[in-house]
Amino acid sequence: MRALFIVNPSAGHGRAGTAWESNRKIIFDHLGEHSYEITKRPGHATEIASKLSEDEFDVVVSCGGDGTLNEVVNGIVDKNVKVAVLPLGTGSDFGKSIGIRTLEDFIAAMKAGNISPVDVFEINLSDMRRRYYLNILEIGFGAEVMDYVNSHKYFGRRSFSVGVFSTIWKMHPFDLSISIDGEDKTISTIEAILANGKYFGGGMMASPKSAINDGLLDIHLLTPFSKMKTVMNLRYLVDGSYIDRGYAHSFRGRSVSVKSRGHLVEADGEVIGRTPINVSVAGQISFIVR
Repeated sequence: MRALFIVNPSAGHGRAGTAWESNRKIIFDHLGEHSYEITKRPGHATEIASKLSEDEFDVVVSCGGDGTLNEVVNGIVDKNVKVAVLPLGTGSDFGKSIGIRTLEDFIAAMKAGNISPVDVFEINLSDMRRRYYLNILEIGFGAEVMDYVNSHKYFGRRSFSVGVFSTIWKMHPFDLSISIDGEDKTISTIEAILANGKYFGGGMMASPKSAINDGLLDIHLLTPFSKMKTVMNLRYLVDGSYIDRGYAHSFRGRSVSVKSRGHLVEADGEVIGRTPINVSVAGQISFIVR
């Protein structure tokens, strides 16, 4: 196995760089020496991954959080290489869906070499840009929270909690027009979740029944409540029971088009634009899993 480690030292509010330096020797003692590159700016992981030679490497390891993994995937989506995840980021939620939560999980997975296909979804934005994602896409509330988190990183780990409550107090329900495999609906909501993976927000259960290799998106449109009741209902978003409690309209589909009044969109923890968007299954990528 010839692996290239792509390390984002800024992930995890800057802790990933320290974690990599502390654990690099342990990793290479277990797995042998491999090449690695350190990212220097946003988008750099995509640049590195896109230039990766399939003759030189057959595995690319994303070392960071979900944003780093998203960049790596956008760089290798057309390449015949496998992807592994070393979770060093704030949330690292996608790793939970493939059984990799810790350094020990990562080393065990690399040694075992178990491979599983994972669906990747294509996002077409209104400005003609095209992006890919693996885990969770959000429109509305969750995207506003991530926008707050990404612009208030000096709060550290508290930025997510502060962002949630700050966004609740200023949020308003909106009408979202959605077409799922050609079936049109208009629903009032505060948040749309288009899920491939199960987890977001550092382990919250966004979509308990999602499968990462069934070719389908699980779509959840959260029911609007008063601000106080929204705060009280957050606990049901943590364990995923909000769906069974009837606090969302839920659907499944392969192709989704969404229109609303220019609401923020985030994918895998990074704000990427505003509605309208079109999302569809683009294929699969091979992942090393636990």
